[in-house]
Amino acid sequence: MEKRLKQSLGIDVSKLNLSLSLGFLSDKLEKEFKSHPDVPNDISGYRELLKWLGKSIDPSVDMLVVMEATGVYHQGIAHYLHSKGYAVCVMQSGRVKRYAQSLDQRSKTDALDSKMLSMLGLERTIRLWRPPSQELQELKALSRERSSLLKDRTTENNRQGAIDSGVYGNARALKRHRNRLKLLNVQIEMIEEEMQELVSKNEELKRKIGFMMSIPGISFISAATVIGETLGFESITNAKQLTSYAGYDIVLRESGNFKGKTRISKKGNSHIRAALHMPSMTCVRCNPTLKQFYNRLKPKKAKPLVALIAVQRKLLILMYTLWKNEEVYDAAFETKKQQRHEALAARDNNLIAQIVS
Repeated sequence: MEKRLKQSLGIDVSKLNLSLSLGFLSDKLEKEFKSHPDVPNDISGYRELLKWLGKSIDPSVDMLVVMEATGVYHQGIAHYLHSKGYAVCVMQSGRVKRYAQSLDQRSKTDALDSKMLSMLGLERTIRLWRPPSQELQELKALSRERSSLLKDRTTENNRQGAIDSGVYGNARALKRHRNRLKLLNVQIEMIEEEMQELVSKNEELKRKIGFMMSIPGISFISAATVIGETLGFESITNAKQLTSYAGYDIVLRESGNFKGKTRISKKGNSHIRAALHMPSMTCVRCNPTLKQFYNRLKPKKAKPLVALIAVQRKLLILMYTLWKNEEVYDAAFETKKQQRHEALAARDNNLIAQIVS
């Protein structure tokens, strides 16, 4: 009888249903898959899933549950299975898409996607998911609500401007727009106060956001938004992964003699990019290090916005570094780094000269 080495449950999550596929890897490196009819994405479906797992899996072999992050719809099943002691992995959509492309999977159905996720769990070593703290989840929700209200305020400002510029003004319509703007401003202020209050109650969160705010140009709202959107950089392991998550990864288009335009992918969290836009404009004026970086890039680019995006990317990595290392921003860090490199280069040159002579 073949011995099972690994077992993996792939769950394709939608708003209403969960599509399930259970995969097994034998000691002969052969894969076997079992499917189950879709179950509801609610507590009754979760219980039905547990009953099926109890009859199907080998309790002596560790099992990994793999699912794709789908906004808020995956959170219920992820928290439920984690609370039952299962190892859960929540994959970002970009990684799942690239894995599916490597399989040359051209059709897309819920059943195929759940099988593909199960296969991913059997073949790859994946970082396990841990439930984020309640404070971070609330911070993310408040940040998203504030972002939505800011968009509404911009819309109302544009509408009010259109009425003001019209030949025939409508005083009553203008009054309604002003009342809506007043209400939006009050609600935005209330949300910002709630964010401040939420962070102030958690000493560790308050302290680590303080490290990020030590960067000239970074406000509390900007730092809190980045932390909320990344849930405290919980699933981030390096700077490259972070820039990809935020959509700051570079896309090149070159083939033979053809050289296309280099750009960022924007296939990531747009809320982070929006939160860093104004701070980057402030930093290139009041932060000497980033100002020098911006001025060095600007003459080489056709548009100043390209250099500004590079500043945003560098700013995000800097915030991540200070959060992880729990350090205060050092304005002279780049200068010290350059001096160390120059000193090492000079030492190497002296050694080479001694050997040659």
